[in-house]
Amino acid sequence: MTKVALLIGISDYEPGLNPLPASVKDMQAIAKVLQHPEMGGFAQTDIQKLENPDPQKMQEAIETLFSDRRKDDLVVLYFSGHGIKDESGKLHLATRLTRKNPQGRLIKSTTVPASFVHNIMSDSRCKRQVVILDCCFSGAFAEGWSAKDDGSVDIRAELGGEGRVVLTSSTASEYSFQQKEANLSIYTRYLIEGIETGAADLDNDGAVSVDELHEYAKKKVQEAAPAMRPEIHAVKEGFKILLSKAPIGDPKLKYRKEVEIYASRGEISIIGRRILDALRQNLGLLPEETAALETEVLKPYREYQQKLQQYEQALVDAIRREPTLSDYTRNDLRRYQEILGLRDEDIASIETRISPKNESVPFPDKVIASKSISPKDDVTPVKTSNKAVAANQTDTPTPNIIKPPSILATSVGVLRNPRVMIGAGVLATVVLTFSFLVKPHDASMTTPSPVESSTLSATPTVSPTTEMSAKNFYDRGLEKSTKKDHKGAIEDFNEVLRLDSNFILAYNKRGDARSALKDYKGAIEDLNQYIRINPNDANSYISRGWAYYNLYNYKQAIIDYNKAIQINPRYALAYNNRGAVYADQGNYEQAISDYTKAIEFKNDPLKWPYYNRGDARRNLGDNKGAIEDYNQAIRIDPKYTNAYNNRGLAYANLKDYKKAIENYSQAIRIDSNYVYAYYNRGDVRSILKDKQGAIADYQIAANLYQKQENTKRYQQTLEKLKELQK
Repeated sequence: MTKVALLIGISDYEPGLNPLPASVKDMQAIAKVLQHPEMGGFAQTDIQKLENPDPQKMQEAIETLFSDRRKDDLVVLYFSGHGIKDESGKLHLATRLTRKNPQGRLIKSTTVPASFVHNIMSDSRCKRQVVILDCCFSGAFAEGWSAKDDGSVDIRAELGGEGRVVLTSSTASEYSFQQKEANLSIYTRYLIEGIETGAADLDNDGAVSVDELHEYAKKKVQEAAPAMRPEIHAVKEGFKILLSKAPIGDPKLKYRKEVEIYASRGEISIIGRRILDALRQNLGLLPEETAALETEVLKPYREYQQKLQQYEQALVDAIRREPTLSDYTRNDLRRYQEILGLRDEDIASIETRISPKNESVPFPDKVIASKSISPKDDVTPVKTSNKAVAANQTDTPTPNIIKPPSILATSVGVLRNPRVMIGAGVLATVVLTFSFLVKPHDASMTTPSPVESSTLSATPTVSPTTEMSAKNFYDRGLEKSTKKDHKGAIEDFNEVLRLDSNFILAYNKRGDARSALKDYKGAIEDLNQYIRINPNDANSYISRGWAYYNLYNYKQAIIDYNKAIQINPRYALAYNNRGAVYADQGNYEQAISDYTKAIEFKNDPLKWPYYNRGDARRNLGDNKGAIEDYNQAIRIDPKYTNAYNNRGLAYANLKDYKKAIENYSQAIRIDSNYVYAYYNRGDVRSILKDKQGAIADYQIAANLYQKQENTKRYQQTLEKLKELQK
C-alpha cells in the first residue's frame, strides 16, 4: 500500500479575486503533519506541494496523483483557495490565472472544473480517496466580480464515488474573505490540531479516521465561528478511511480530552475544575502544561467572544456616525458579520442592546427573534407514562422529542420494553431517555409565522408610571417566559388579550407557557385559537402535537406532525417528533425512517435524531447499528450521558462487558448523580462475578432512587442487593 498526497495552496490571484494569504500556509502546515512519522506517516517523496499553480499545471498534477494507483492505495487531494461557481452552478477550483471576461462570465479555461477532478478520480483504480476543500463555493470577488450563488453546489454529485470522502469547510459563500493577518484558515487549523494533538481520535483506538477528523474540526470551527457549517460527504467505506496515527496512553492527550468534557462556554465548571486538578496530579503533569492545554481547548470559544466584541464595536462606531443607519452601512455590517462567521442569533442581543431606543437594527431579510432557547436552557422532567412494565424489566428509553421554536425546552420520560437479553437470562437494565424540545437555528428547520415575523421586537423599557399597552404586556410576558416565570407570563398574556383580542401571538405564547406548566389541555385550547387564524405556521402544529403527545393522544399528535411536514416537507423537527410517537407505539421501522429524514434535513447536526435512531435500532436487535448512532450523538455532544448509558446497553447486549462498563463509567464521570449508569454497571459487574463492585453500584443507585422518591426502582434495587448479600 502506498500513501500519496497532492496539496494545493493558492494565495495569489488576478485582479478581482481577493488574495488569500493563509492558503499557501495551509498547504505547508498540512504537509508537515502528513509526513510526520508519528502522525500521517506519508513519505516526503510521496507528497507533492503546488504553490499558486496555473490551470494546466494543476490539472496535470491531479491526473498524475490518481493515475496508475492500486486498489488499496490511499490518495489525498487537498485544496486551499477560492471555489467558484459558473452560471450553471457548476463548481470550479480557482487558479492564480482565474478571471472573468468583459461580460462578467467566468473564463472556465482559467480554472480547474470539479467535473475534471471527478472524472480523474472515477478512472482511478484506487478505492481510498480523500478530498479536502478548504474554500467557499462562490469565491470572493471584489467590486464588479460578484458571483451568482444560490448555495446549491452538490458536492456529493460532483465529487462523490466508491470509497471516497469529501470534506468541505463551508456550504456556501458566507466566508469568501479571509483576514489578511490569519496564520491559517480556521478549518485547516483545526484539522491540523486534531492530527497533531491526537484529539481527533474520538474513539481512542490509536488512529484518526477521516470522519473523526472532520467531526473534531467542525466542532472547533463552530465554537469559533458558529455560522460556518463544514460538511462531510462519503460513499461506502469513505467515512472510515484512516488518515493518521494518534498516541495511546499519552497523559497530555488524556487530560485534554477531559478538558473538552468539562469546558462549557469558554470556562471550566466548578466541579470540573476539581476533577481536572485531581487528574493533573494523578497523571503527573505540571500546572503550566495543563494550563497550556486548557488555553488551547478554550481558544475557539474565546475567539468567538472576541468576534462578538469586534462586531459590537463596529456597530457602536456606525451608530455614532449615523444615528439612523443607511442601507449602505447596514449592508456593510451584514458583510462584516459574515466575515466574522457570526449567525443572526449571535448578534441579535448586541443589536437590541446597542441600537437607538433599545430597538433592533432592521437588517435586510432578517427577523431578530425575541428569545433563543437551546436544549440546555430549560430541561424540566415531565410525568412519565402509566404503561405497564413487566416485572423483570425496567424503565426503557423514550425518544427525544425536539420542541419547535415557539415552545420552551422540556423533557419527558415514557416507559417501554426494549430488548435487553444478555446470555441465557434477562439483564435487567435501566435506560433513561429525555425528550428535549429545542429551538432550531437555521432556515431549513423553521417555518416562521407570518404574523410573528412582523410583530416581534425588542422589549421596550417601561416606566412604572407608564400605562401599559398590549404590546408592553406581550414583551414582558416573553421576557418572563425566557426567565421560566411561566405563571407570570400567562398573567401578562391574559392582559394582552384583555386589551386586544386580535393580538393572536398572545394565544401562541400563552399556549407555550401553559405547556411548560403541564397544562396541556389549556395549551391546546390556545393553539387552536392561534391556528384558526394562522393555519400555515408549521411551528404551531409541532407545539400542539407536543401537547397531544403528553396527553397520550398519539393519533392527534401524528396528525399535527403530518400537517407540519405538509407545510414544510424538510422540517426536521417534525420528522424527529413523529418518529418519537411511532417509537412509543412500538413501530420502530417507521420511527427509524423518520429519524433518518430528520438527520438528512438538518443542516447543523442534532444529537437527538441519532440517539433516537440508536434506541430504535437497539430495540430491533441491531446493536451494532445502534452503537454507530450513539457514536454520532456523542461526537456532537461529548457530555451526552444518556448516549453513553445506552451505548453501554448495546455493548452489553453484544456481551462486550468491558466496553459496557467503560460507557457507564463515562456517564458517571460526567454526572456523578446519574443513577441509571450505576444500576446498569451493577448489573454487568454482577454478571462478571464482581460481587463487591456490583454491591457498591447498587447501593449508590438505591440511595439516588430514594432521594428521587422513585419507590418502585428503589425497592427493585434493594432486591438486587439482598440477592448479592446472601
